[in-house]
Amino acid sequence: MNPALLIKMTENDKRVIIALLFIVIIIFVLIGVIGSIMIRTMKWQGKKCDTLVSDVVTNHIVTTPHQLRKYAAKKNIRQFIKQAWIGILIIIVGVATILIRNAIVKDWTYDPFNTTNGFGTLLFTWDFSDPEIYATFFGKWKVISDWPKLANQPHFAVEAIWSYIYVPCVVVGGTWYMIAAQAYLARTIRAIKLSKKVFEKSLDNFDQNTPTPPTNNQPVQQ
Repeated sequence: MNPALLIKMTENDKRVIIALLFIVIIIFVLIGVIGSIMIRTMKWQGKKCDTLVSDVVTNHIVTTPHQLRKYAAKKNIRQFIKQAWIGILIIIVGVATILIRNAIVKDWTYDPFNTTNGFGTLLFTWDFSDPEIYATFFGKWKVISDWPKLANQPHFAVEAIWSYIYVPCVVVGGTWYMIAAQAYLARTIRAIKLSKKVFEKSLDNFDQNTPTPPTNNQPVQQ
């Protein structure tokens, strides 16, 4: 960075730069941690594929990579349906709750996340429209520089009971379904790798000068 530019910066500009750099570092760290967790989780989920196809492989029922992938795909989709249907059912219950509410009240414009009679009544919300919380950066860009005022404190509202059912159902059911979908993808990747590895013929450790071990039909030479 140009030293002359640093001299022209106000103390407020310097504080904003430090804060932005700190935020960027935190974001990159979080992305790395989340990515590492997802990779480890998918490896663990993919191991389930070994259980699904081990019998047909060890008993030589499938003898080609194509047969293994085809068999694994059938077992995988069954496993996915077995895991995902609960999440789908929970989502259906949540959506049905809102549809029943709208039909009773005859209000199809209802927002289940609002802070008046929606799930937002249980959350802290802040007013980001206040111009006093923003500072001008380099005389051009506005960057938030102060904590916004509290717009809503968590409180229970009887008329929001429908959203209290809908939102948790959608979140839990959606998370359940996404985990099942991630496991399905992990098993699919694992099946492709197994189809290449199990039937792979490799000469990496073969030594032409090493005597071949005798079989039951071949007497050992004295």
